[in-house]
Parts: sequence; C-alpha cells; structure tokens
Amino acid sequence: MRLKKLIFLVIGLGVLSSVAIIYFYIIQKDFTKQHREFLLSLNAFKSAHIDLEHQILQSSIYYYHNQDEMAKNIDSLEGEYKTLLESQILKDETYIEVKTELKKLQKGLKQHIRNTQNYLMLNASIKNSLVFLSRFIEEANFLQEEDTELFKNSWQILKNFNDAKLMQDIDFINHDNFLLSSNSKDKETQDFIASFNMHSNFLIKNYPPYIQAIKSILGDNTRNNLEEIKQKFSHIAMGDFKALDIFASILFSVFLISLFFIIVLFLKYLRENKKLQKTTTSLEYSLTHDQLTGLRSRAAFQIKLQETVKPHLLLANVDCFRCINDIYGNDVGNLVLQELANIIKAQFNDTKNASIYRLGGDEFGILFDDIRSEDAFEVAMKLEKKISDYNFLVHDLSLHLRVSVASNSIAPILENADLALKELKQDYTTRVLEYRDELNLKTNVEENMNIIEHIKVAIKNDNIIPYFQPIINLKTKKIEKYEALVRLKLTDGTILEPFKFLDISKKSSYYQHITKSMIEKTLEMAKEFPKYRFSINFSMIDILDVKIIEMLCEILKANPKVANRLDIELLESENLQNIEAVQDFISSIQKYGSKVLLDDFGTGYSNFSYFSDLDIDLIKIDGSIVREIESDKRKLHMLKSIHSFSNGMNMKNVAEFVESKEVADLLHQVGVEYAQGYYFSRPLERPLDSDEINK
Repeated sequence: MRLKKLIFLVIGLGVLSSVAIIYFYIIQKDFTKQHREFLLSLNAFKSAHIDLEHQILQSSIYYYHNQDEMAKNIDSLEGEYKTLLESQILKDETYIEVKTELKKLQKGLKQHIRNTQNYLMLNASIKNSLVFLSRFIEEANFLQEEDTELFKNSWQILKNFNDAKLMQDIDFINHDNFLLSSNSKDKETQDFIASFNMHSNFLIKNYPPYIQAIKSILGDNTRNNLEEIKQKFSHIAMGDFKALDIFASILFSVFLISLFFIIVLFLKYLRENKKLQKTTTSLEYSLTHDQLTGLRSRAAFQIKLQETVKPHLLLANVDCFRCINDIYGNDVGNLVLQELANIIKAQFNDTKNASIYRLGGDEFGILFDDIRSEDAFEVAMKLEKKISDYNFLVHDLSLHLRVSVASNSIAPILENADLALKELKQDYTTRVLEYRDELNLKTNVEENMNIIEHIKVAIKNDNIIPYFQPIINLKTKKIEKYEALVRLKLTDGTILEPFKFLDISKKSSYYQHITKSMIEKTLEMAKEFPKYRFSINFSMIDILDVKIIEMLCEILKANPKVANRLDIELLESENLQNIEAVQDFISSIQKYGSKVLLDDFGTGYSNFSYFSDLDIDLIKIDGSIVREIESDKRKLHMLKSIHSFSNGMNMKNVAEFVESKEVADLLHQVGVEYAQGYYFSRPLERPLDSDEINK
C-alpha cells in the first residue's frame, strides 16, 4: 500500500514537473526571443538613422553621390521603425511606457525625413550650379587675356561658394561681392557675366535653407531618445528576468524532489521485481508481439499509448486487401503482409521516437512520442508514396498496394484515427488525412440516421420542395429572377433548411433524388411564371453525375421556351476541381439558352483562373463581403474590385445577403446590377405575381 502511494506521488510530481518545465521553457524562450528581437530592431533602427546621416554628410562633401542609395536608406529607416513599433513584446501591458515613447518618435521621424528630402532637393540643385560654374569658368579662356580681374573674381566667388558648402558656414557668402560686373561692351563677356550671376543669385538664395536643412538633420535628437528608450526597456525587462529566475529556482527544487522519489521508487522496484523479470520476459514477448510479422501487437500498443506523454498515431490500412486473399490465397496475403511490415520497419528504422504495431489484419500503426502534427502528416505522405511505389514480388507475382493513412494526436488516439481512416475510405481522391475536431467525424450516428430517415420519407412523400427568393434589378427596383432553394418538409409540417440535411444527403444515395426533384419542380414553376428567370444550385457532385446531366439536358431540350430562363448556379465554395468536366457541362446547357452563375464568389481563396477556363455569365458576390461593405472599407474595396473585374469580363453581378436599405443603396452606387436578401424578401413558397417590390 505504501509502495502504491509512493508511485502515485512520484507520478504526480513527474507530471507537475513536466508541465512546469514545459511552461517555463515556453515562457522563457518566448520572452528571450521577444527581448532579443526588440533590441535587434532597436539597433537596426538606430543603425539606419546613423547610415542616413552618414550618407547626408558624404553627399554634402562630394559632388557625385548616389541619390538612389539615400532614398533606399530613407525607406529602410521607415521600415525599421514600423518593425520596431510592431514588436511582439510591446503588446505586453508591462511595456506600454516603451511603446508610448516609441510612438512619440513618429512625429520627429516624419519631420526628419521631410528635412532629408528637402535637403536632397537643395543639395542636388546647388551641386548642379557649382558644377556648372566650375566648367563655365574653365571654358571662358578668353577672359584671361581680355579681363584678368573679372576672371579672378569669378574663381574667387566660386571658391567662397565651395568653402561655404564644405564648411557648412554661411559667413563665407555673407557679403555683397558675389555678382560680377564689367565695363566691357564685349557681348561674349556680358553673356558670361549674365550666366554667372544667374547661378550666383540662385546659390545665394538657396545656401541658407540648405545649411539650415543639414543642421536640422544632424541636430536631430532621435539617437538620444532611442538610448533613453533602450534604458527604460532594459530596466523593465530586468524585472521580468528576475521573476523568471525565481520561478526557475522553484522549478529546480521541485525537479530535485521528483528525482529523489523516482530514484527511491526505482531502487525499490528493482529489488522487488528482479526475481520476476527472467520468468516474465518470454511471456511478455508472446503477448505483445504479432506472430506473423514480428511487430508489436495491439496489446503492446495499448500499453505504449498509456506510457506516451504526447502520443501521435499514424494508422495505415491496405485498400481492398481482401481482394488479394480472395484472388491469390491466404499464403500470398501473409507474405505480402510480412513484406509490408518490413517496408514500414525500414522506413522508421532510424526514428527514435516511433514504435510500429500490427493492430489488425491489414492495419498497421506507427506511434510517435512528441512530434509536430505537420511533421507527422509529412511522414504519412512519404509512407503512403513509398508503399504505393513499391513492387511486391511474391511467388513470381508482381503486386502493387494502395494504402490509406490517418494521422491523429487527439484523444482517444486510436478511435479518432479510425474515424479519419473511415472518412478516407469514402474519398478515393485522398490517401492521407489528419483527424481534426472541425471535421465533425464524431457527429452523433443516431442523429445522422434520423436525418437520413427524414430524407427517405420526404422523397417518398414528394416533400422535397423548392422555396424561391427574388433577385432584384437595383436600377429598376423590380424582380427579374428567382433562385430556387431546397427545403425538406417533415411529416409534421416542419420545414428544414438545407444546412440541416443537404451535406448528409451528399454522402447517401438520396442526393441524386433531391437534385432531380429540384430540377423538375423549378421547371414547372418557370412554366407557370413566364416573366421570370429561375436558377438552381449545382454542386460538383451534380456535375459529375452523368444521369443528372442527361436528365437536365433532356428537360432543357424538351422545353425550349423555358430552357432560356432556367439558369445554373455553380458553388465556387465547393472548389471546382475538374475544370474540363465543368466546362463541358457549361457548354452543354448554354446551347439551350441557360446561363451559368458562379455562386459564393469571394469566399476562401477565390480562383480567378476560373474565368480564363470557364464561360461564366454572372458572378454572385458572397454575403460575407456584402454584409459588411457599409462598415468595413476593405470589404467595400473588395466588392468594388470584383465588380470592376467582372464588368471588364462582360459579366454582371448579383450581391447576396442584402439585409438593409443602406447596403442596397451602396450597392446601387457602386454599380452592382442585381441583389437578393432579406431586405427585399425571404425565400417564398411561390414567386409573386407582381414584379414590384415595396422597397
């Protein structure tokens, strides 16, 4: 009893120590990283500031200097400031003073950049004039003979200008002897004087602001402010480091206590179990290993799973392995399983944190201890490819296997992996799948069966019915079209919306009946209301269903007066994978006058390449964009971009989920042609006789 209590105590201390170590490691690593990144950003900003001042000093001395490099330095300075201000550590309330001080720098930084840009303009123009005067005087050789005094004055003035620029001292030009004059009536001499004085006047005018600009730049107090910010940051960070030191000391003490108890427990365990080890070794092997493949068994897996702190399971299953046994016999099947086991062992031979198990007839498990989900998924992909590419040679037979591999780290480990594996078996396009709670694979089976039963009864009683939501012309404010939306009517009269049953129906044999019923009933309504167009939603499943496509084309062909008013909406949110099949479908219905709409455009990563491959007639802008265009400028910009793009492709737009007058008016201002939503009308059991809408 005392030993049992000791074991629990050690386990508790071990778990506590592990959690504390992990927590401390994450905290100190994250803090150290953020601290280092902030200081690096601070130094980078300071260096960029110093580099810019250095460039300015160089450009003020040398006639020829790379202006583009200075422009890059300005961009670099702004970029480093932005990076510094967005440092992760500044999101902590502890560093709010540091962030406030940094924000105060922004105004000074903007002024510094404006001064620099002003300096660059002045510097360029002054250098141009000085270079011009230098060359101009050199080329005026005639003055050396005709007017030596004038020639010397021109050089002296130029020297004073250069001295003033080099020394950054306006006193060199603070007198009136900077304009040339001569009593000579020689035209060439007077032209020389005029050109020289024009540039001299320009330099006299621009030297004061030029020198003031340099002084403003070099007198900037940013570096001192940065040093103060650095000192303030270091002072606050030092307090955090001290807190971490205290926590580390406590953690180390707990670790030592845990280590002591573990040693005590281990020594006691060795003493009490030494005699039993020899007799249990062989028995344990037979109980924990598979006799056919030599791999560890399901029982061993359960034991290992309990011992693993961070388990991650890859569950591999051979597709249609029964076919091998049925065709070639069990002996061949056994040899294939043995070879498959060898392949898996070889694949993970050098992986220290992985153990391999045969969990069932043709089911293998690879259990990892502490592996990232992304890495596990990549390993699963490589394993699947390795097996798929392998040529199994058994009794002169050449066989190829296909396997499905599920990846899971969420408890219960095996059960969830098995759920993912079953999901894979239903999707022949995917060979590897990671279990995630968002997949909803644990949806209550009884609830699903009830929904399937409701669908079955509704089809039998002809209670799959369309509701019709009007689509409004925003210019005329009249109804031009109705979208047919599927509904399921229960025996008690309750109407179910599609989100409650449609996805489940797609996994059953009843989905085709639902699509067929919607086509037939929408067609009849189109006949009854000839002044409206009608549209039906089609998924990728419908497009790939040959029977549905044949039925639709037969109906369109048999009803030409209705065909040119019956449109199809393709669900862009479902990802139209087989572009060739989709275009074939579009071509087959457009020849009857039907139009094709791309629905839900703007959800997820909308694929603009659809418009180069598919003959789309209209685009329906998804409600996730439309709902927020009044309050979110980015959503409004997105809507305008989609509208502009589609109009450029000669396609009109329909805005979905319009729920207010303000949104409807804004859509009209943008130029969107059509709209639908609760603001105009909820889905109706029948279209309205009048196309007028009271909005």
